[in-house]
Amino acid sequence: MIGSSYKVSEKELLEVRNQIFIQDGIPALEKNGFVKSPFSTAWFGRDNLRDFTYELCRISDKESCQLEIITTHITRGDKWIKIFLNIFTLAPNVNYIHELMGLNGMQFHLPPNSMSKMRLRNDDYKGPPLFYMLFLPEHKLGRYNTKSEFEKEVSKLKELIKKDITNIDLFVKRWHELHQPNITDWEGNRLKY
Repeated sequence: MIGSSYKVSEKELLEVRNQIFIQDGIPALEKNGFVKSPFSTAWFGRDNLRDFTYELCRISDKESCQLEIITTHITRGDKWIKIFLNIFTLAPNVNYIHELMGLNGMQFHLPPNSMSKMRLRNDDYKGPPLFYMLFLPEHKLGRYNTKSEFEKEVSKLKELIKKDITNIDLFVKRWHELHQPNITDWEGNRLKY
């Protein structure tokens, strides 16, 4: 039919992106030492807006006690998998991530702590935004007019998520080039030193 294009429902777009992250993103994060967030305020699955939010954490440097938090949002009404990284220095030191079990971690996501949050493939580029928005791959389903084009876009997004999460330490390094970790207590309250 001339003029028609392949349509995918918002629900299906949400589920497809969620499955990509469950099948490729979470296992790659786990291989890199991330675990489901121990905080009582963290989401891991469907959230209260009926979208999907996942929070995973790791302690990357026992000596300086760096808490790395990856928060992923998959929302209806768009085509993105939005992955955010933020890093904090905890005081006193934590030996194991599970020592934070059940604590309220809301402060890690509120200003001023949220000011150092970096969105992967969005906030970490140098240069004018127009360049990277037009030419560099994103965590987004691209345009499609047919079922086969849609499946190709799903495959491209799946491979990009797997590649980026497998190489998460490159994004961690980039975060450190752009930001300094806030020093906080175990619940994200900033400490003055």
